[in-house]
Amino acid sequence: MKNTNETIADEIRAIADSENVPVLGIGPAAALAEEPPGYRANDLLPGAQSLICFGIPVPRGVYRPAPFGAETIWRSQNLYYRRLDTLAVRFAALLEDSGAQAIPVFGCFPMTLNGKGDVAGYLNLIHMGEATRIGTIGRNGLLLHSRYGARLMLGGVVTSADLPVFRKPDIDEPGCPPNCHICLDACPIQAISAERKHVNIMQCLRYTARTPLMPKIKFLVLRSFRPRSAARLMNLTSLDEHTLHICSQCVALCPYGGED
Repeated sequence: MKNTNETIADEIRAIADSENVPVLGIGPAAALAEEPPGYRANDLLPGAQSLICFGIPVPRGVYRPAPFGAETIWRSQNLYYRRLDTLAVRFAALLEDSGAQAIPVFGCFPMTLNGKGDVAGYLNLIHMGEATRIGTIGRNGLLLHSRYGARLMLGGVVTSADLPVFRKPDIDEPGCPPNCHICLDACPIQAISAERKHVNIMQCLRYTARTPLMPKIKFLVLRSFRPRSAARLMNLTSLDEHTLHICSQCVALCPYGGED
């Protein structure tokens, strides 16, 4: 007979199937133990036992060059963030109904400023994706999947429930081909560090983000002296539709993953 945690895991998988979420993983919260202080699962939720991470792929055609390419990507991602965040809250509510604690990890906003003054989510969803083994981090700093490449958008939950480890689909990712540097060559500002599998997020955002509602001088002053106020200003003025990103080359040109 199944215990409560196994039953809850089954319900989460059933919801993911009913919502056409093709990628789902459950793994131990301890897998994020090496994250920077303040950004570990137990920092967000003391007593955290499990991570849930799930992904929905943006259609390949969204990233193909078109007269209104940036606008098409912008609108598609906004719609997907709402879908992912709604699912994260739904999973968290289900876990709480079972007696566990749970906190949703949203796909984009709200964000914080870390100790270096860089924009950061409450937990790193890309690292959560690798920790739950639904993908591997590529040279472009993104989570790569054998079928969907770099086009997965992610949501997650951290919970005190000790859920059984699970991933769908059950595949091992080989990672980037040895001699592939397409993303590095395509990045217009050389923000990608291939050896570290890392993107300089502030360098990237300075180039790509167009946020007309946010007074940048005020943000930069607050970032230096009152980072929490700077984060609130960013979240209030940049939420979803208010920020347009003009470059997604590291996603669009990544050859990883087969055709859908």
